[in-house]
Amino acid sequence: MNVDEPILTPKELLAYRRATKTLQDFPPPETVIFIPQKSLAKYILRRYFTKQIKGFLGEFYLLRKYKGKIAFSTGFGLGAPVVAGLTDEFCTLGVKQFFIIGMAGGLQPNLQTGSLILSSGAIRGEGVSRHYLSENEIVESNTKLLEDFSQSLHAKNHPYSIGVTWTTDVPFREMKSQVTAYQSRGILAVDMEAAAMLSVAESNSRSGLAAFSISDSLADGKWSMPKDLSPAQNGLFILFEALIDFLSK
Repeated sequence: MNVDEPILTPKELLAYRRATKTLQDFPPPETVIFIPQKSLAKYILRRYFTKQIKGFLGEFYLLRKYKGKIAFSTGFGLGAPVVAGLTDEFCTLGVKQFFIIGMAGGLQPNLQTGSLILSSGAIRGEGVSRHYLSENEIVESNTKLLEDFSQSLHAKNHPYSIGVTWTTDVPFREMKSQVTAYQSRGILAVDMEAAAMLSVAESNSRSGLAAFSISDSLADGKWSMPKDLSPAQNGLFILFEALIDFLSK
């Protein structure tokens, strides 16, 4: 017995679910898109024919138009641990690449509600990634996915920014000194899942990328949330359609 091996692995957990018939067998998709916001999940379900696969935390759907090669995961809540666990399970299934499309808080004063961000890498301010990767400050996004996504947005004339973002577990402990320091370094936004997803994907030799629509602002150490979040929601829709465009080519 190797005491440094995990007691429970994703492979064992998936085998248990299949044995208890809580997870059906199905050909794994090539791509999984994490969708934290309900507004985007509802948008997708209104516009695309889907097949729901039960047996995972939250809801998991295959997009029928793309013959099950593209799927999305939603309704799992918020935060790094849950997305890390799901990413590990999906890697075990055979998924090759991962995306997250969600809202984030802007750290730069020029970013407005609905501004679009492609994360070139995420500062590992959460507590999950250290269990998967060595202690580097930033986990990088896949450069090819970043290039393809940016070209898709550019082709549709949607303005966007590319840069490093920051992932944290604790939205009520985003300290002014920390926020202003990251702002001065040019860090674009803060979220709660990207670094975990990217770290688990990288540790399994898979690709990943996070994309965000700005909701609120923390620039200059002051929190500001608009009364109308429809521009941020529309930004999610734009990001999803741009992603589907290049994935389906």
